[in-house]
Amino acid sequence: MFSGLRGVEAGDEAEVELGGGFSLVRPTGFILSARDHLSMTGVEFEEAASAGRYLVYKHGPQVFGGTREGIKAIFYDGLMAIQVLKPVRTLGILFYGLYTSSGTFSLQNIERRPPMEPGPWALRRALDQELLRSVPSAIENIRQITNGPSAERRNAFILLQLGLEHFHPLIAGLLWVMGLEAIFNSANRNDFKTKLCDCLGPSTRAFPGWIAQQPADTVDEIAIDLYTLRSKLAHGVDLRKAASDPKFPVDLLAQRALSYSSDPVPYALLLSEAACYLLCQVLQKEVALTPP
Repeated sequence: MFSGLRGVEAGDEAEVELGGGFSLVRPTGFILSARDHLSMTGVEFEEAASAGRYLVYKHGPQVFGGTREGIKAIFYDGLMAIQVLKPVRTLGILFYGLYTSSGTFSLQNIERRPPMEPGPWALRRALDQELLRSVPSAIENIRQITNGPSAERRNAFILLQLGLEHFHPLIAGLLWVMGLEAIFNSANRNDFKTKLCDCLGPSTRAFPGWIAQQPADTVDEIAIDLYTLRSKLAHGVDLRKAASDPKFPVDLLAQRALSYSSDPVPYALLLSEAACYLLCQVLQKEVALTPP
């Protein structure tokens, strides 16, 4: 089972082993032979050839009895291990097939998911070899969580995935805050802020320091604003009304920029993007990772 990724710099090797049956593979004739003109558009067919790397999961017939859904669940554990460290773009098409002892590949199925589209800050750095060093342990620990008894912890990973797949940035942000809530089960915005600060540290930057000129927003500064945005979105409230909230006023439409070279965007969009990285940082702690 395999799918194409963009924004991955895994070095010069044609195949980089990640453990547990996973590897990152450059597009090859073998990989590209899975493309199918009947199941894919012309654009999808061409994009498949231009992916920098493919995440590949190889398995024997004994894994989950060879059922496609079971194999797919394992594959997405591997994919989310990458996304937790540093979200990257995906092509959204999942290929599943059989590799025979004679070296041939037989395509069994093509499944289409919405492509994962990280925010502008994540796109400023590739998933490089330094970050990739943490992927094998992340895969192993995420597998333990998805096979464990806590539905809430599993849901947090699912909500990270769904947010990355959603085309609307504000709804994606809502899903990511829901992922944080799955972990914290907070009673209100103050409880949410306390638990987020206790988990990550109040002075932790919301936007990871992947490049220079990191946005200065800290967990302590934006936690209440983030919860306010979540509440307004969840209840279908006009975001303009947040500025006149009697208890927690915040101008969600104020123009903000990630850096001096970025175009300003409404504060609500910046908060929504920050929610992704905050959820990733919380989930890194859940899988006991200390990323570079």
